[in-house]
Amino acid sequence: MINYSNINGHLVPAGEASLKVSDLSVIRGFAIFDFFLFRQGHPLFLDDYLDRFYRSAELLHMAVPFSKAGFARQILQLIEHNGQEEGGIRLLLTGGYSPDGYTPAEPNVLILQSPLPAKTWQSSQGIKLMTHTFLREIPEVKTTNYVTGISLLPELQRRGFDDLLFVENGEWIRESARSNFFLVLDGQRVVTPGTKVLLGVTRKQILHLAGKRYQVEERDVHISEVAEAREAFFTSTIKGVLPVVQVGDQVVGDGKSGPVAAQLYRDFIAHVEAYLEEQSRKAQPLMEV
Repeated sequence: MINYSNINGHLVPAGEASLKVSDLSVIRGFAIFDFFLFRQGHPLFLDDYLDRFYRSAELLHMAVPFSKAGFARQILQLIEHNGQEEGGIRLLLTGGYSPDGYTPAEPNVLILQSPLPAKTWQSSQGIKLMTHTFLREIPEVKTTNYVTGISLLPELQRRGFDDLLFVENGEWIRESARSNFFLVLDGQRVVTPGTKVLLGVTRKQILHLAGKRYQVEERDVHISEVAEAREAFFTSTIKGVLPVVQVGDQVVGDGKSGPVAAQLYRDFIAHVEAYLEEQSRKAQPLMEV
């Protein structure tokens, strides 16, 4: 059971965690967030997620009222007090209680813990994507605005697709509402959009791992390249590496999960395990000689 949340640097009972309705996150949707997993009590890639969170705040001219080190201590304290080995952590920075309902004020900071998200897809089968002409506003920032993705959920279900792929001007592939997108060309080139996307932390890990085995390209990706691709896949905090077998009406490759995505999935699992082992070693008290 999750007993505590952290509001503005203070642990409070989870059932009492709240904001006033005058917060700009409520009345204007002005807020940023980030989300990551923790396992064995250790947040995965915490430094990367904090770097992105502070970068999002900087781009929106918002000030996080804690140092990164202080923020990290609060996150670890919350995990320890809730006593769970694994789960998710959501960070939020809001526009605060605006005096005029528009101008940002002193921000509110929330650290919320949740159970480990359940996977609702079959990674071995791959998923089908519906394309949608769209470019997120300030795409480099992880805001709480998911209106487009959520509003299209009924259409996804009606048309038999699993998720969205945003395509700028109907030509340039960007990202999904919650994932980064990759193509595999010629069986050896791993390609992903390099601009006008949220730079995912899992994306960063996969680019690092892929670079050890394949040629990696971060560049603009045209929608026509899907027809040439042998594979496609998503990356995200929750999905890890998830094969994509269809984009719109275009079947990707042979319509099945391919070997590159499978290899990178295995590499990522091993990478996470190595990271956890390293974090466990750092957490162990020094033994007296």
